[in-house]
Amino acid sequence: FGLLGLLWFCGIVHGTEVSGLAVNTLVLPECMSNADCGELLACIDLRCQDPCPGPCQGNATCKIHNHLPYCACDPGFSGNPFIGCQRAQASQRGVLLTGSIPSGRKVYKVERFFKVNYFAALAYCTTQGGRLASIESNDENKLIKEAINNSGIRNEQFWTSGTNLPQGQWIWMSSGEPLLPDYSDWWPGQPSNPAVERCLEFWEKDLNGYMWNDKQCMEQIYPICEYFEYDL
Repeated sequence: FGLLGLLWFCGIVHGTEVSGLAVNTLVLPECMSNADCGELLACIDLRCQDPCPGPCQGNATCKIHNHLPYCACDPGFSGNPFIGCQRAQASQRGVLLTGSIPSGRKVYKVERFFKVNYFAALAYCTTQGGRLASIESNDENKLIKEAINNSGIRNEQFWTSGTNLPQGQWIWMSSGEPLLPDYSDWWPGQPSNPAVERCLEFWEKDLNGYMWNDKQCMEQIYPICEYFEYDL
């Protein structure tokens, strides 16, 4: 294997020449994983780099949480940052997007064959032509529970688009709407750790039915996507 082989294995050897004498300079990798970098950087090609730009569209900014990029609407704008955010106007329900609220009948699909973290769930549902589930009424909450029950999965967890990133206010990331003050379905005592568990899941314990719970965004669980059906 030899010394040069060891140097190649541990890092990158660059050949230089000083006064006619060949000199090998060892350049070690800056990182081997994201854990070797600051929270706002990611290990890319063995270097700590800015993982943005992400797939953010108009009036949205790529932000970074725990090494991973995600999109968020700029202040004063709301909507789906993967499609494009629009300027919001005040309404009695909080934030209403002028001309950008999808019409049609909302349906939910439980993706029950794989588990991903919150940010990957956001991206996955978008690539499927939908978005990660948002809940803006008791009826929609019942529809999601029905979809989960129809999946046959018990005592598990499922992502919604609820999050208190980046500023601590709970919103539905997919729609930009805040959680309504007059409706929620949190388990008793939840959210219990919103400074660390910053994403909203459906969680069932002891076969007692599914309710909302705050969860660390990097945990891998099943996503629930929402779609809009139209009458032709």
